Amino acid sequence: MSQEQEKFESRFRFRSFGFKHFGVERERFLVDTQNGLLAPRAREFLCAIQDFRWTYELSACQVEDRTRPTDFWPKIYYEMLLNDMRGKKIADKLGLRLEPLAVGPENMPPDIYPVKRYIEITETVSQEKLAAARRVAGVHIHVSFPSLDCAIKYYNIFRNYFDHLCALGDHSGGERLRLYKVMAENWHTPLIKDKEHFFSLAKEQGFAEDPRKCYWLIRLSPHGTIEFRMFDIADRHKIMGYIWEIVRIMRAEIL
Repeated sequence: MSQEQEKFESRFRFRSFGFKHFGVERERFLVDTQNGLLAPRAREFLCAIQDFRWTYELSACQVEDRTRPTDFWPKIYYEMLLNDMRGKKIADKLGLRLEPLAVGPENMPPDIYPVKRYIEITETVSQEKLAAARRVAGVHIHVSFPSLDCAIKYYNIFRNYFDHLCALGDHSGGERLRLYKVMAENWHTPLIKDKEHFFSLAKEQGFAEDPRKCYWLIRLSPHGTIEFRMFDIADRHKIMGYIWEIVRIMRAEIL
């Protein structure tokens, strides 16, 4: 293995413990309760909530909440519920509402959250891609694996169910996925033959130095997980349904 490939693989934090633990990330828009319009007030919301489970997104009109990794499914639902309660309390104080819109309106505020990574994105991508990226909100589900080899094996299984999972998570008539594909040209989920092939794909598609720049709708995440990015934002019950379907696929393929 070359030093270059070794450095690339070191960017993925796979762990022997925590196999098949799940984590959820939910993106939601901030709406001003006075006028009903999207509000670019993510920084204000995050300063008020002061909670590591909440973070920013590209659009200053969006925030994201996360659950901690667990293999105990009721805990996932419980953490989402707690996040919702905490988020609502802070949003109410600020005159805001957390809105689970899969697609924001075309005329939404163009404000970007002011961090270096996002400022660099605004300087390198087209206005069409930037507008598409601001408008989408989804649910990302992570499943942990103990090694890169193991993750590649399961990734190749899940890609056989790609169309099924996209249909399961579509609540916007396909509009969110259409915009996602405008935003991310490398949204495809290619077959990965082995670790060497994965590294060659990373170099070819420009994410060897930063795996976060891989925008496949099913991707190997630096967190040591397989990340499912095709699901529209939805309520807690639907999200648990997404998780159950991922588990069903894993069980079916193993048995």
